[in-house]
Amino acid sequence: MDNTDFPWSLDTETLQTAYNTDVTLGLDTAAAEKKLSESGVNSIKESRKLTFWSILFAELKDPLIIVTLIIGVIYSIWGQIGDTLTIICLILVVTIVEVYTEFKAKKSIEALRKLASPTTWVIRNGKPAEIDAGSVVPGDLLILKSGAKVSADARVITARGLEVDESQLTGESMGIEKTPGPVPESTGLSDRTCMLHMGSVILKGKGTAVVVHTGMDTELGRIAGMTRDAGDPKTPMQKSILLMTRNLIGIAVIFSVLIPILGFLRGMPVPEMILTGLSLALATVPEELPIIMTMLLGFGAIQLSKRNVLIRRTKASETLGSVTVIATDKTGTLTENKMSIEKWTVKNEQQLFTIGALMADVSIDSEGNYLGDPMDKAVVERARGLHIERSDLQKEYTLMHDYGFDTTRKIFRMTYDHQGFLLHVIKGAPESIFSMSEIDAEMDNELNASFAAGYRTIAVGFLSPPDEKYTIAGLICFNDPIREEVKPAIRDFSAAGVRVIMITGDHASTAARVAAEAGISADVVITGKEISAMSSEELGNAVERCSVFARITPEDKLRIVTSLQEKGEVVAMTGDGINDAPALKAADIGISLGIAGTDVAKEASDMVLANDDFTALIDAIKEGRRLYENMSKCVTYALASKIGLVITFLIPILLDVPLPFAPIQIIVMELFMDLSASTAFVVEPAESDLLKRKPRDPKEKFMNKRMIAGIFSGSATLTIVVLLVYFVSWFQTGDLGIARTFAFVAWLFCHIALALNMRTSRVPLSRAGFFSSKAMNVWMAGVVVFLVLVLNVPFLSEYLRLSQVGLLPVAGVALLAFAAVSWIEIRKHVAGKGVEGR
Repeated sequence: MDNTDFPWSLDTETLQTAYNTDVTLGLDTAAAEKKLSESGVNSIKESRKLTFWSILFAELKDPLIIVTLIIGVIYSIWGQIGDTLTIICLILVVTIVEVYTEFKAKKSIEALRKLASPTTWVIRNGKPAEIDAGSVVPGDLLILKSGAKVSADARVITARGLEVDESQLTGESMGIEKTPGPVPESTGLSDRTCMLHMGSVILKGKGTAVVVHTGMDTELGRIAGMTRDAGDPKTPMQKSILLMTRNLIGIAVIFSVLIPILGFLRGMPVPEMILTGLSLALATVPEELPIIMTMLLGFGAIQLSKRNVLIRRTKASETLGSVTVIATDKTGTLTENKMSIEKWTVKNEQQLFTIGALMADVSIDSEGNYLGDPMDKAVVERARGLHIERSDLQKEYTLMHDYGFDTTRKIFRMTYDHQGFLLHVIKGAPESIFSMSEIDAEMDNELNASFAAGYRTIAVGFLSPPDEKYTIAGLICFNDPIREEVKPAIRDFSAAGVRVIMITGDHASTAARVAAEAGISADVVITGKEISAMSSEELGNAVERCSVFARITPEDKLRIVTSLQEKGEVVAMTGDGINDAPALKAADIGISLGIAGTDVAKEASDMVLANDDFTALIDAIKEGRRLYENMSKCVTYALASKIGLVITFLIPILLDVPLPFAPIQIIVMELFMDLSASTAFVVEPAESDLLKRKPRDPKEKFMNKRMIAGIFSGSATLTIVVLLVYFVSWFQTGDLGIARTFAFVAWLFCHIALALNMRTSRVPLSRAGFFSSKAMNVWMAGVVVFLVLVLNVPFLSEYLRLSQVGLLPVAGVALLAFAAVSWIEIRKHVAGKGVEGR
C-alpha cells in the first residue's frame, strides 16, 4: 500500500520521505517545476479552452448569421450569382473580423483573470514565496494564516491556534480546530484533525502544512470535479442591448417587407423589390451591437489592467460609471501602511516590548528581514533595539494556546508557559483591554493624550494566575502617514459627484485625524457601539450625514453598506480581510486589495487593486463612464444610419420615384461601413469633462430621451442630405445611374461626418481635436480610398452600378454633407458644455 494513500496517519519523517520534501525548508524551485509537470495544474476543473475557431463556429451558429446567409442564398434566385458570392464573402469577412476582435477581447480578459486568481504563500528554497494557486504541487509547504483559502489538500505540520472553516466540504458551519498529530488510517473525513482540504478557509491562527493532493486528486476535486466553468452572467447593459437588438430585428423585418410591397404596388419590378427587401434586411438588422458590447467590456478591462485594476466580474466595468459612494478602509488604502512607533509608555519598557515581541505575527526570511504585519514588525524591530530578540524569547517561552483575533473586542490573546508558570498576554484595542484590567489612572491619562494626538494606539497587558484581571504593561503609539496622492484623489472624487466615506476599526480620534488629513469630512464620527444601538431608520439617516465610521465590526460594515444602498446610493466597497467578505459581496462593486487582501476578500470581490493603490479607482470610475458613453454613442450612430436608410427608401416610393440605391450598393455600403465605424467608438477616449459630471442614475433606461433624440435627428440629417442630392441629380439629368452615384457619395460622406461629430457628446471637436482618434482616422481614410477606387476603376464602378462623375461635383457633395451635419458641433458650442481639450 502506498504511504500517500493515508497521509493523515503518517508521522512527520515518513511524510517527508513519501513526498520528497522538507517540512522546514519546503521544495526547491527545480523540484517544484518537475512535480508540476507530473501532477498538472492545481485546478479541480478544466475550463474549455478559448480558441479563435471555437468562437468562430459559435458565431456561425448564431441565428442572425444563419439568417443573413440564407438571405444571401435566396438573393441568388433573382440576383446575379456574383452579387450572391459578394454577399456571402462580405458576411464571412465581417464575421471573421468580429470574431477576431471578440477573441482578442476575451483572451485579454482571460489573461487578466489569471492575474487576479488566488495566490498562495509557500516556503520554497527556504524562503516565503507567493505563487499562483494553480502552481502548487504535492510536497509544497503551505504557510497558513488567517483569511487564507487552502489551495490543496494538505497535512498540518505546525499549528498555533489553527481553526478552519470546512463547511464547503463537510457542511459543518462551526470552525474546526486543527493540530499536527497523526490520526488512524480509518478516521473519517470530518474527524481528520491534521488535514486541511482545498477550498477551506483559515479562520484563526497560523501554521504550516505539506501539500499531499492537488487538483482532481483532492477531496473537493473528487466530489465536484465533473462540473464545468459557467460563463459570466450578462451585465444589465448587455441584457438591454440584447433585448433592444431583438426588438429592432422585428422592426427591420417589417420595413424590409413593407418597402418592397409598396414598391410593387407602385409598379416597380418584382425581382428588384425582392432584392431590395433582402438587402434592407441585411443592412438594418443590428447584429453587430452585442459584439461591440463585448469588445467594449474587453477593451475597458485591458485599459484598467494597465493601472493595476483587475476586473474579476464583467458587471464591475459597467457599474463603475454609476458609483456614488466609495466606502474605504484606512490602513494601507488611504495610508501607506508603513507603521512607525511615535512613542510608548516607559513604565516598564523591557516588559512592554517583551510581550509585544512574543505576540508579534512575523516571520524571518533567509536574509534576516521580518515579514508580516507592519505594526508587529515595528514592535519587533524596536524590541531588537532594546536587545530583546524574538528568537531568544521563543526558546524561553513556550506557546500553550493562541486564541487568535477577537473581532468584536479587537484584541489578541495568547497563553505561554514560562519556567513552569502560565502567563496570559493580551494586546489590541485599549478600551477593551482597559475594561479587562486593573484600574491604572496613569495609563488612562496616557491613553487620553495619545487619542488627543490622533495616534493609532494599542494597549498591552498580562495576567499571571491566580490574578483575575490583567495588568496593563503599557501603550504603544503608531503613526501611519497618508499616501501623498490620496488628497488630490479625494478632490477628484468629489468633483465627479462621488462621496468617499471611511470605515475603520481604529479609534474615533485616530479616524478623525486621518480623515481630516485626507480631505474627508470628519465633523461627525460614528462608532460601532453607536451603530449597534441604532434602528435601521436611524442608521439610514446617519449614513447621509456622516463620512467617518470608527471601531467598526464586520456586522457594522454590512449594515452601513446596506443602509447606503437603501438610500439609493451605488456603493463601491474596499476591503482586505476575511471579515470584509460579507460587505464586499453586498456592495454594488466589491474591491479587494491585491497585496494586503486575503484570498477570501479577493474571492468575494468584483475588482482587485493589484498594488493597493486607492487612487486607481479614479481611473476605474472614468473607464466605467467612458464604456457607457461610448456604447451610447455607438448605438446612436448605428441606429441613426439604419433608420436613415429605411426612410431614404420609403420617401421615394411614396413619391413614385425610383429607389436611390441598387441592392448591391446597400449591401456593400452597410456591411463595409457600420461595423468599421462602430468599432472606432470602442476605443474612443473619454471626454475631458467626464469626471466633472454626476454619476449616471442606474435606474435610467439605456435608451433614454437624449439617445432617442440623437438617433432621429441623425437619421433625419442623413435622409435630407442624401435625398436632396439624389432628387436634384435625378430631376436634372434623368440618368438613374448618375443620381444613384451621387446618392452613394452623399451617403458615404454623411456617414463620415456623422461618426466624426458623434465622437463627443459635449466637448466640441475644435477642443477635443478633429483628428485625435487614430481608429476613427484610419476608418475615415479607408472610406475615402474605397470611394476613390469604386469611382475610378471601371470594373468596380460597373459591378456596383455606379457612373463616372467629375471630381468637382463629388467635392461639392462632400462639403454639403459636412455642412449639414455641423449642427451637432454648433449645438455643443451653444450648450456651453465644452471644456479644455483632452
